[in-house]
Amino acid sequence: MTKALDKGYDHTMRNQVRKIQKITTSRFFSKSGIASGMAYVLAVTLSVMCVVVAFYAEDGYNQIGNAKFAVYRVTMLAGFSLFLLLGAAYLFFFLQEKQGRAMRLSVTDSCVLAYLLFSTISIVSGGFYEDVWWGSFGWNMGWMSQFSFVLIYLALSRFGIYYRAVLAVFCGSAFPVFLIAVLHRMLIDPIGFYEGLQGYQMAQFLSTMGQATWYASFLVVALPVGMAVFLFAGRTLWRVLGGVYTAVGFASLVTQNSDSAYFAMAGFMIVFFWVCVERRETLNRFVEVCTLFFAAGKVMHFLMKIHPNPDLKYDFITALVLEGMSTWILLGACLLLSLFLYGRRNRPYAAVRVLWIRRTAVIAAVAVPVLMAGLIVLQSRDLLPKGSGEALSAVSYFNWGSEWGNGRGRIWSFSVRVFAKESLGHKLFGLGPDCFRSYTAAVHGEEVALLWGDKVLTNAHNEWLTTLINTGIFGAAAYLGIFVSAVGRFLKARQQDYFLVGAAASTVSYMAYNFFCYQQVCCTPFVFIMLGIGEYILRQSVFVFRESFTIPDIVP
Repeated sequence: MTKALDKGYDHTMRNQVRKIQKITTSRFFSKSGIASGMAYVLAVTLSVMCVVVAFYAEDGYNQIGNAKFAVYRVTMLAGFSLFLLLGAAYLFFFLQEKQGRAMRLSVTDSCVLAYLLFSTISIVSGGFYEDVWWGSFGWNMGWMSQFSFVLIYLALSRFGIYYRAVLAVFCGSAFPVFLIAVLHRMLIDPIGFYEGLQGYQMAQFLSTMGQATWYASFLVVALPVGMAVFLFAGRTLWRVLGGVYTAVGFASLVTQNSDSAYFAMAGFMIVFFWVCVERRETLNRFVEVCTLFFAAGKVMHFLMKIHPNPDLKYDFITALVLEGMSTWILLGACLLLSLFLYGRRNRPYAAVRVLWIRRTAVIAAVAVPVLMAGLIVLQSRDLLPKGSGEALSAVSYFNWGSEWGNGRGRIWSFSVRVFAKESLGHKLFGLGPDCFRSYTAAVHGEEVALLWGDKVLTNAHNEWLTTLINTGIFGAAAYLGIFVSAVGRFLKARQQDYFLVGAAASTVSYMAYNFFCYQQVCCTPFVFIMLGIGEYILRQSVFVFRESFTIPDIVP
């Protein structure tokens, strides 16, 4: 009797297990189950990528760019191979449910897909089939890299439910990178990368990223993310963490010694100011951020005097921030303004003035570069009064020539000539991603050798001009449309989630910095992460956001 009962019990249990397995299997092989698996794979892939690109190096600074791209390529190929395999199954269920209805695409989605299309067309237009897939040696921004950036955006915008984990890993990796850069400027080397280097080499390389300009490209994308937490977080703990992150980031920004980073900073600070001026509390916090920046310059000037590097020659703005008397005055002004705003914290805030303040800021932001460009043109043509011309000639920015901007004057002039001499087909559709070097070597080889000798010119040192040459007018328009449309849409929907402000600031920062620089693995994948996360947030309902957001924001 007992054996019969045991047998019946075992049979019942087996049936229950089979039912559970059947339910679990059916859920996993459903659209929602596959989507959940894709989200996990995506989060793990991008988290690993954030860590390995930030820290990986095979032999110190020797060929560090190639090493970082190699580990980026392996991570993306491994993670996205599985993601796309699951995506094929997901697409099967998706098409069954949609029953012929069109997918919902945003303006930014359309620009991303158009850019991928025109990048592909540029392969045929240029005809450099051996070089176009992985790009030039040392830069590796060929078609496969462009495809990976598009894939990051599209994947995150649809399956980015774990974006907070990706952001946590990104900022958690960026913070020690910033800190090591600060220590390096004081000639303290906790990672051993400076062993055997001369003083002039230490001046050129920073942290785990390599060349100072490469490091700065990472810094200007990562810094606004943590700054957004400091500006908009409601909990004290998150504000403190965001403040420490911002302070260390500023300490590194004022010592990285690349003037391009200050143009990027101007970009993301304008974005934050545009939003912060809406409320007294966020305006107070913005002034605190300004105070942190000027204070970081003075503190780092003192600390770098302890272990000075005689071979480190400051660029114009870096010298001004670290040593200039005007920045002491600005620091004092920020402290006084912060105290003034704090004293009026309980009084009504005149929100009616916001529009006027914004207009003034926009006019100033547009007027300054236009004025500078005008003065450069007038100075280069000796059209200014003698006294004004002599005064401006003391500042390198106003002396246009082949050596302007560390040689960018020569590079930009040459690149404009290259585009002007191209055929109509090349002008419209380009030469192929990262084929600038191949084309100029084949068509303008004598001029390249005359201007740069044995050195290799791989891009125009202006991402937007490089994109125009590599992918043509259509590709460049689509690529620029990605960034412009995203920033506008993020700021318009900022009250849905204030991380959208951080994503917009990071994107504008990238755009401003790469007006003087170029795509590379240390920055471009990360800005597409910001774009993808921002798009994902826009696609979610307000109610889902309110129930799941872990860092309470300041809600009007």
